[in-house]
Amino acid sequence: MRLRDFRVIMEAHGLEAFLLQNTDEYQSEQVPDNLQRVRWLSGFSGSNAMLIVCRRGKNKFYTDGRYALQADIEVDKDYFDVYDLSKTSPADWLSENLPDGKVVGYDGELFSLRQIKKYEKFCLKMLPFIAIDQMWHRCKAVPQQIVEHSIEFTGLASCDKRATLASNMGDCEAVLITDTDAISWLLNIRNLAFKYNPTVLSRAILYCDGSADLFVADVAGVKIENPGVNVRPMDELLNVLKGLNNLAVDEATIPMSIFCEIKDRVSSIGRESPCSVAKATKNATEIAGMKKAHIRDGVAIVNFLYWLENKIACGETVTELDASHKVSEFRGQQEMFLGESFETISGYRGNGAIVHYRASESSNKVIEPDGLYLVDSGGQYCDGTTDITRTVAVGSPTIEEMTNFTLVLKGFISLARAVFPEGTAGGSLDVLARQHLWREGLDYGHSTGHGVGSFLSVHEGPQAIALRNTVGLLPGMVLSNEPGYYKQGAYGIRVENLMYVERGSDGFCKFQQLTCVPIDKKMIMRNMLSDEEREFIDRYHSFVYESIASRLDGQVKSWLDDACKRL
Repeated sequence: MRLRDFRVIMEAHGLEAFLLQNTDEYQSEQVPDNLQRVRWLSGFSGSNAMLIVCRRGKNKFYTDGRYALQADIEVDKDYFDVYDLSKTSPADWLSENLPDGKVVGYDGELFSLRQIKKYEKFCLKMLPFIAIDQMWHRCKAVPQQIVEHSIEFTGLASCDKRATLASNMGDCEAVLITDTDAISWLLNIRNLAFKYNPTVLSRAILYCDGSADLFVADVAGVKIENPGVNVRPMDELLNVLKGLNNLAVDEATIPMSIFCEIKDRVSSIGRESPCSVAKATKNATEIAGMKKAHIRDGVAIVNFLYWLENKIACGETVTELDASHKVSEFRGQQEMFLGESFETISGYRGNGAIVHYRASESSNKVIEPDGLYLVDSGGQYCDGTTDITRTVAVGSPTIEEMTNFTLVLKGFISLARAVFPEGTAGGSLDVLARQHLWREGLDYGHSTGHGVGSFLSVHEGPQAIALRNTVGLLPGMVLSNEPGYYKQGAYGIRVENLMYVERGSDGFCKFQQLTCVPIDKKMIMRNMLSDEEREFIDRYHSFVYESIASRLDGQVKSWLDDACKRL
């Protein structure tokens, strides 16, 4: 048994408890299959989880509200107590239950400096290896295919980005960059051998003269000609760092295994990557690319929705997995499409209530002509990244379903129509999307919006529309708008568009829509919408039609014409 064997390793190192979180050596959100250590040990396949493996007694499992239902299904309660991270934390449990003087172990490659600070009051022991890897004989990683990302899409040369950052380094000799999104953006490189996220798994050092060292596991897989960038093997990183003084690092992504080796060389510790805000504020070229990518993506999704409606109307069998595969097929027909931006969420009825549901052979439902179907999917294109959710009525929706959908839609519209001073924190806008649900005593257990990269991660910081987010929103930032409502065992509702922040007049900003897909009018209680809300939907549907209708074939175009008619 895996847990039993893991406890043998713990006992050999004198550990009472062991911390394990669902990430890899690069703090990736979308962890490759061969690095899914939490899944291997606990059975949980979601992206956010923390385990406390106890030497005695039941182990502890933590996740957030997005994965509560999923954890209830996947995690064996005979071996784990399951907790909600919004209500308690691993540090809380350790404070109450860890005997004095007992040691808590962790893998230094899997925890950042910021993450481990939460546990400083405990007696910690960083293991010199990744413990699970001593037991798990997993498949090898897919080699990276690292290429330059053309200025046609980035709008700014790497040398210019590096020069700007270097000019703000102050007295630091160099900056160690450990955020892989930031490295990919700064050096204008991407990994084409990606599953969902084309970031390059790497480390980088930016020097005060604007030159940089890029460290990767396989130098032979790098196909770039970037003046001022020296490509080096990863095993040289520590020696290079130890030869420098006045280093700057960021606590959010630097692994403890690296920090402990070089902390006497560090003179500046930042909260975030020095690239984070610059990367998040897209330039005109990147915004133009996102618009083009969303037009092609809209064509794919409209073709899918037409296909789904007609297949079910004709009495043909369509399962959740069939639908998921068809979404990918339609995207694959679009120019510049390189892959999905995350695993498609294709949930019928109760499966749609699992916020990050993934259809499998064991859970796969037939989509029947009765109930709600939720599909959340995204694409990676050379010129942009997409993420869209639509909830559609398969058959005739109930009054309850329509009412709750319209409450969600009213919140979606309220946020989409917001006008706010430049620099307003995303957290200050979150209530706009929740207010109509709150009035009915309803809510959803996830943030309202996340940042999105430009042919990079579909979840990008530091900006977000989330209650506790304090980052100011700036022109060029791309975010999602995705309120929802989930009735366990019955249905899930979510409406999601991507949008970008546009500068208005007198220091104020507003959102402009990127997503080009109609909203299912069968789900809307028209008498619940104000005149302004109905006008917003009509204007949005006009935007959708004008953006993509000319790219559609006859029957699909006719379907879109009906879908985009005024309310």
